[in-house]
Amino acid sequence: MKRSLWTYLFIGLFCLFGAYMRSRILTGLPWYVYVLFFVFQFVFIIGIWESIIWVNRKLEARFSLENRPFVRIMVPVLVSTIGISSIFLIMIRLFSTYFPNYATKEFLLLLGVLAVISIALLNFIFFTFDFLKKLNTSLEEKTTYELRAMQAEREKTLLQYHHLRNQVNPHFLFNTLTSLDGLVQQDPRLASKFIRHLAKVYRYVLEHKENEVVSLQTELDFIDHYISLLNIRYGESLHIEVDVSDKARDQGIVMVTLQMLIDNALKHNIIQADRPLYISIVCTMGYLEVKNNKQIRRQIETSNGEGLSQLQQLYQFLSEKPVKILDGDLFFKVQIPLL
Repeated sequence: MKRSLWTYLFIGLFCLFGAYMRSRILTGLPWYVYVLFFVFQFVFIIGIWESIIWVNRKLEARFSLENRPFVRIMVPVLVSTIGISSIFLIMIRLFSTYFPNYATKEFLLLLGVLAVISIALLNFIFFTFDFLKKLNTSLEEKTTYELRAMQAEREKTLLQYHHLRNQVNPHFLFNTLTSLDGLVQQDPRLASKFIRHLAKVYRYVLEHKENEVVSLQTELDFIDHYISLLNIRYGESLHIEVDVSDKARDQGIVMVTLQMLIDNALKHNIIQADRPLYISIVCTMGYLEVKNNKQIRRQIETSNGEGLSQLQQLYQFLSEKPVKILDGDLFFKVQIPLL
């Protein structure tokens, strides 16, 4: 509707310009003659425009602009030219006796040529508008499709990550219960402390299971309990240091990211009293870096790399910065962008 109004406005301005030019060229005529000329010209051009639209809409289903562009363009031009020319000739026949003296054959022929040029120009304008409209629609549909595909991929990644996160590592649970059994017999007080840390670890998971992102401070509070469990279990064989600024603690991180990265280091490396594993958690240039020395196990429990891969995919939707994985000869480190 808005486009039609703009088209009518443009045609009206064009007719006003034509009326002004007639008043300068054909002087001495009564004012109402100029008004009648203006009205006739406006209605005539509107009629041409609407007929062009009607013809193109009828032919659109039969002749595709993509498959047969020449036919699609030339047929509407010929049909509208023949139709308007026929009307023009009929009007000359009916009203020739009322024409003024300057309406000679040459003058009428010139009007006919101008009418044909106008028809061709209006067809060109129609095709231009129609092409731009379809192009805009195509771009909007493409953008909508890409956004939906991105959203679907994000939801798929989230689903996979939540599934991975909610799985209880059977090795972790087995080793934890084994350590607890030994502590209950040897040091009941330490066993009680161990149970409290374990309860807080699982309480965190339950309380935030619906959250995608938590503050780094919240994640560090949780990881302190997790580190306490690991220290009780491994003793001096494992050293985990956390050095994070207060400013960074206010930023966000995907839930249980640190647990996943620490577990990844434990899974792939030897942990012995004479070969301790060192893990550091520090902030650097807007990233949270988890780094460990490499002492790779010969036999590694089943691992397909899904954890790090899904973490990378998830952060692609949450941050413009990528997850960086640096695998060196002596160290392995993962840098997570803070949110």
